[in-house]
Amino acid sequence: MKGFFSIEVIHRLVNAVTLALCGTALLATGTVCAEDQQEPVARKDEIVEIVVTAQKRSENVQNVPITMQAYTGGQLQSAGIGEITDITKLAPNLNVVVQNSLSQHIVIRGVGTNEFFGNAPSSVGTYMDEVTMNSSYMSTLGLFDMERVEVLRGPQNSLFGRNTTGGAVNYITKMPKVGADKIDGSLVATYGRHNLAELEAGVSLPMGSTAALRLAGIYHQRDGIWHNLDTGDEHYGDEDRHSLRGTFVWEPSEATRLTASVHSARSNGDAQPQKMAGALAPISATNPVLRINDLAAFTGNIDWEHGILNTAGNAPTVNIENFDRLTTRWQDVWNGGSQRGDLQVDGGYVKLSHDFGVATLTSISSYDKTHGFYEEDNTGDGNIQGAGTPGVTHDVLVIDMDQEYKQFTQEFRLASNDNTARFRWITGLYYLDEKSTLAQDIRFGDNGFPGAHPSVNGAAPIGLLDVIPDPYGNTVSFSIHHLRDKSYSAYGQADYSFADKWNATVGVRVTRDDKADPWVYAGAFIKPTPWDPSIFIGESEILALSAGLSSCFPRGAIPYFVWCADTEAAGGTLPPRQNLKNTEVGGKLGLQYHVNDDVMLYGSYSRGFKSGKFDLEFLHTSDTPFPQRPLNPETLDAFELGFKSTLLNRTLVLNGAVFFNIWKDQQVFNVGVNGPEFFNLPESHIKGAEFEANWVPAESWLLSASLGLLDTELTDVTGIDFDVPVGTPGHGDFQKGHELPLSPKVSANAAVEKAFDVGSGKLTLHADLRYQSSSKVKFSPQVPIDEYTSRTELNARAAYAFGATGKYELALFGNNLTGEKYCLEIQDLRGVSGSFYCVPNDGEVRYGLQMRVGF
Repeated sequence: MKGFFSIEVIHRLVNAVTLALCGTALLATGTVCAEDQQEPVARKDEIVEIVVTAQKRSENVQNVPITMQAYTGGQLQSAGIGEITDITKLAPNLNVVVQNSLSQHIVIRGVGTNEFFGNAPSSVGTYMDEVTMNSSYMSTLGLFDMERVEVLRGPQNSLFGRNTTGGAVNYITKMPKVGADKIDGSLVATYGRHNLAELEAGVSLPMGSTAALRLAGIYHQRDGIWHNLDTGDEHYGDEDRHSLRGTFVWEPSEATRLTASVHSARSNGDAQPQKMAGALAPISATNPVLRINDLAAFTGNIDWEHGILNTAGNAPTVNIENFDRLTTRWQDVWNGGSQRGDLQVDGGYVKLSHDFGVATLTSISSYDKTHGFYEEDNTGDGNIQGAGTPGVTHDVLVIDMDQEYKQFTQEFRLASNDNTARFRWITGLYYLDEKSTLAQDIRFGDNGFPGAHPSVNGAAPIGLLDVIPDPYGNTVSFSIHHLRDKSYSAYGQADYSFADKWNATVGVRVTRDDKADPWVYAGAFIKPTPWDPSIFIGESEILALSAGLSSCFPRGAIPYFVWCADTEAAGGTLPPRQNLKNTEVGGKLGLQYHVNDDVMLYGSYSRGFKSGKFDLEFLHTSDTPFPQRPLNPETLDAFELGFKSTLLNRTLVLNGAVFFNIWKDQQVFNVGVNGPEFFNLPESHIKGAEFEANWVPAESWLLSASLGLLDTELTDVTGIDFDVPVGTPGHGDFQKGHELPLSPKVSANAAVEKAFDVGSGKLTLHADLRYQSSSKVKFSPQVPIDEYTSRTELNARAAYAFGATGKYELALFGNNLTGEKYCLEIQDLRGVSGSFYCVPNDGEVRYGLQMRVGF
């Protein structure tokens, strides 16, 4: 990657620097600027009150009868939170599913989504300024110029809508200050290890007494930290992204407020690195041909950090192309193909609210367009040509995804104004219309898809493997879908103080989903010769390469993959797929008891759901031996008891909750003994507890601690536990009584912060620690990839603020000081490529220097 001070990089910085220059120019005209200080975590000797909008109205977080956390922009900066999914580092019972560098899903209390396909709705809703981020690709956007983040646990269907089975995360950006007579802004520059260079700026510009404009932006780059053995690239994994946002607020009267915001973001980095381990015994005199029947015997889990296989007799292993890709050095990876990981996001919203005295009417209209280009190499052979038998190419399993989403939403909300009234209410209507084009392909090398070989399926004796070709060998399987997702809902929630100290909450939402997949172009072609495996195959490339295919073969013909298949709408013969239509009802019943002004007890029952989805897996078509299985909606019934308290003269906040969830029809993607399949997992139970404490023992001190406990269990696997190998003891891919994946039994956070007066300035020292116990990878015991390892991460920051009201600040930070190495995602691809893979974390200490100027 280019150095920080190269001509190209400086040119890319112009967008962000311009924001700061707006303020500088006005300074030159004599305008007086206000200091935009980083808000303190503690004020004198008491806990700072944080106002949130978790219930669509402004309230003290301690008065909201929901288990939740709220973090200010300053707290996010101190903790080094730079991306949307980084929020999972701040609190217990939060996790993240990292499928690739563009598709990531937040997991709350064990409830999340485990697949990467473009139409996979998340089980945890994410929102930016109340606008849903429906595409999981938007989860990788950077966080900048933030007012706060709110994490709501448990179903939030009543007020936030569908796809909030596990909870919701609401990101709130900084708004311009109407009526101010001073420019308000800040500029933050960061430089760190591996040429980490980041510039963030935000400035509010007053526009008379009734309007204001805020411009904000961020530019981020970092050189890659990985050594790609496939290409020889010593700095693989470059990060390069920038975002801009403009927000205009107009208040023509005290009763009316108009907010208009536009944003644009670009990310142009390398694809997520992956570490590989073979699953097959190598070719030998007694084993001349590799096949899925030659699985190696593993005695324990793979030690990814040290490159130790734990096989019977410490025997080596290989993938289906007879390559050993396991490395002993953490930063060594194998990544071939085009290595593309690009994202483009453009959009905005208009929010209009008017106060009628008794109630306020709010309208929010939004539009977003997201386009992602991503490739991953699941065996590390994507750039090697001609070395095998028969020796065409070795892109054993390379996946390309070219996906575009266009999203429009409209919400009308009417809410009572008096928060002190005995009866408070809110009601609204919501509409979402998303159009998406999802082009994706999967390409195979010489040995194709070993789990689909004729011998494995009983079509030929194993001894004939040398002469019967794998039908998937040297092919590209593809699909292009034009999807339409429409969602309509009506909702309402009421709070009633029916007696002294007692309050009840009732909420309900009725949602109608209508999903269509009318245009499908799917099939496969044999790779042209010569073939360059480093070419990214997007929608246009698929259409060009498949243009010369003959008419579709008769259904079920062999070879499977020298055909095309498409719907009538796409010019083919297949009828359109039937729409997925569902009506779901979710909501909440809650009861609160206020012991006094500082202690509240609450209990609730809530129900949330995630909408159904089409099966778009690129191998699942009418001409392949894989089931095409659309998924039904999933539901979660949650029961919770909790308390919130502010004690010791407002110096101690102590909160806690216990919960029990019944999760039905969980949408699951699993690669098992039958290949890649989708399932609705009948039922699971989740129970647990959470406790958090924030204490200011003396002025300028802050101590924080939190603990999360989880106990998860698959309670019903009826209908999907059938894939036990015939005549062998054991279990299938789903086992009753097994734990849910990505659900560590124990997670904990702790932080300490202390401020000192040093000269005319203030030195603030901050340290935080996160612990997470091991958790399961799959839905049944799966040696050698049974568990994600436990991890402990320590971060620290020292900041010195000086100048008038602390307008200048210098900070030194270090993240992951323990140098923890662990897999963010582990997958079993034995039947597809004869390998396992691990998506690694950075695995090293990250440090740097930060400078902040307020004006």
